Order: sequence, then C-alpha cells, then structure tokens
Amino acid sequence: MMIRSATDLGSFIRSRREELGILQGDLASSAGVDQANLSKIERGTAKATLDTYLRLCKALGVDLLAEPRA
Repeated sequence: MMIRSATDLGSFIRSRREELGILQGDLASSAGVDQANLSKIERGTAKATLDTYLRLCKALGVDLLAEPRA
C-alpha cells in the first residue's frame, strides 16, 4: 500500500488491526498509546509523532520501508 499522508497511515493501522482481530484498547496498550488518541489517529483526525506510528506498526507486525521514487 502506498502511504502518502498521516491519514493514509492511520487508515492502514485500523485495517491491519481489524485484520488481526486486535481490539483498539489492546493495541493502544501494547504500543503505549492512549486509546482515545489511537482512535483519532485511525480516523485521520489527529496526527502523531513518527515514534508513535512506529510503535503502532511494530505492535501490528508491520515494517515501514522508505524507497526513493523511480
């Protein structure tokens, strides 16, 4: 999936969490993120620090890969 914005990444996090059957509160707890903030991140109504996105991705078993454009 091409991620072009914080909203795209939040949507991906929500999709992956649901795909894995993880409750929002459980993901928030394992990533050290407030559940209310996670909800906003997933809906695209709040942006987070890169560290927060990385912790959420790690908890979901996702690696982020940055590639130069061709």
